[in-house]
Amino acid sequence: MVNKKNILITGGAGFIGFPLAKYLVRKNYKVNIIDNLSRGKFDKEFKDLLKNKNVKFYRYDLNKKIKINFKNISHVFHLAGSVGVKNINKNAYGSFFNNIISLKNIIDTLQNKKKIKIILFSTSEVYSTIIQEKKVKFPIKESNNVLIKNDVIKRDAYFLSKIFNEKILQLSNLNYLILRPHNIYGPRMGFSHVIPELMQRMTNFKKKQSKKVLIFSPRHKRAFCYIDDAILQIVKLSFNTKLKNEIFNVGNMSEEISMIKLANKIKRLFSYKINLKNGEITQGSPHRRVPDMKKTLKFTKIKKFTNLNQGISKTFKWYQNKI
Repeated sequence: MVNKKNILITGGAGFIGFPLAKYLVRKNYKVNIIDNLSRGKFDKEFKDLLKNKNVKFYRYDLNKKIKINFKNISHVFHLAGSVGVKNINKNAYGSFFNNIISLKNIIDTLQNKKKIKIILFSTSEVYSTIIQEKKVKFPIKESNNVLIKNDVIKRDAYFLSKIFNEKILQLSNLNYLILRPHNIYGPRMGFSHVIPELMQRMTNFKKKQSKKVLIFSPRHKRAFCYIDDAILQIVKLSFNTKLKNEIFNVGNMSEEISMIKLANKIKRLFSYKINLKNGEITQGSPHRRVPDMKKTLKFTKIKKFTNLNQGISKTFKWYQNKI
């Protein structure tokens, strides 16, 4: 019998997986976490979570055949995988297959467990090509077809693996949701995302490690979503029993901002003068990314979001002693 309070999170030590696990534990769910810790952090916060009797942790490589018992689990949140532009560029081929094989192994394990719902975390990057080719209207709806160009750069390995994973899951005959997060940010997200990366570079400026802080793709725009708001969307969508075999954007469309304006917001948090300079455009970076949230908000009924100034301030406070 499936226990609706028994959950599995792959990548549960990571940026989204960890706060998702914390949220579910507070709601009295039993949470099983799989993570190989290649990117997830075994830090004090994660260790504190593992002290809870309702949390089990398995350090496991999902590229290997899964031997963990999925008995009585109702939902599988699949967040594990290769992420980050720098990380993908280092090993594009390996990253591509890492993401695909890990999902295939999960699906193979779940094939006879039709009552389990698998929630696949895809990416807003699947829209990149239709943005570059100007074949989309903003904000971007989930109903848009995705596009694969003939030319390929290493960075593409990430969104290509996510497109393949979406299609693999849709062909699996399993009960699923596909979520496409859009620029989620907040504490404990590492330094490979734009907001903490800018904070780190501005700290290095004070240490005189640089004369100016370069802002890459300065006119490109993004719509950022604070992690707490993303978690609430994820939970409300995933545990809605009426929703299955659907695709949803996860994000906040209300505060779209350019990279240079974002940098100026972050700059104000520092107590010293910082010189900013426009940098080059990052290869493969879409000029704009903002999700249409109407479909998601229809089912989640969320009306209030963390504003960008407040979210950046919370994030800065967490990072202050870590950069």
